[in-house]
Amino acid sequence: MSKYIKELDISYETLGQGKPFIIFHGWGCSKEMFKFLLDHYKNKYKVYAFDLPGFGGSKEPKSVMNTEAYCDRMIEALEYLGIENPIGLGHSFGGRILIKMSTKIKFDKLILTGSAGVVDPKPLRYYVKVYTYKGLKKCYKIGLVKKLFPTLLDKYRKNAGSADYNNASEMMKQVLSVSVNEDIRGDFSKVTVPTLLIWGDKDSATPLSHAKLMEKEMQDAGLVIFEGGTHFAFLEQGNRFLTVLDAFI
Repeated sequence: MSKYIKELDISYETLGQGKPFIIFHGWGCSKEMFKFLLDHYKNKYKVYAFDLPGFGGSKEPKSVMNTEAYCDRMIEALEYLGIENPIGLGHSFGGRILIKMSTKIKFDKLILTGSAGVVDPKPLRYYVKVYTYKGLKKCYKIGLVKKLFPTLLDKYRKNAGSADYNNASEMMKQVLSVSVNEDIRGDFSKVTVPTLLIWGDKDSATPLSHAKLMEKEMQDAGLVIFEGGTHFAFLEQGNRFLTVLDAFI
């Protein structure tokens, strides 16, 4: 059953007793995706699966949050619940937040799967899309253009934007625009705790090259590659994922 931190507008679920084990989901997902981990570890740890602000049962932020703001909000949540020195697991966007948090508070171990954090140089077609959209927005300020082509801007945005962007609310679109352009590789060398990286070699959202950079830059990191796995390799190869986690923690 979900619980709620009213002061922070954060929903979470917890099972078990013992050493704390916290879980952060990726963009567009929720804590529901990790029920299998709560069930698997409830007899060994006190497992907490959180809905990050703006996802699942947690309310949207009242203003645009960047990675640093998410980091600070989730540190507040851990302090509120009395969680100290946890094991942390993060997928994608959740991994990005854990990396930033680990530069501020103590973790026992980290598990990052398909974690965000590296921003690759954008191809020319990206800038063509961005500046075409900005140009259309300026044209729409001319009343006649909007009157003659009332749906053009919306159609272009839907065709040019990612599924995550198009499915988000207006507030979360702004959050996504800020967060996906934040490169936090400068924080990798500050991650000192034992860190397990689990990656699908077919991950197109956060390529395997990102994992190899993290392994190189973090002080005590090891990489396990799931052959044939995508950005959701931890679900596609669930039994293997649990076996690797058991050996690590």
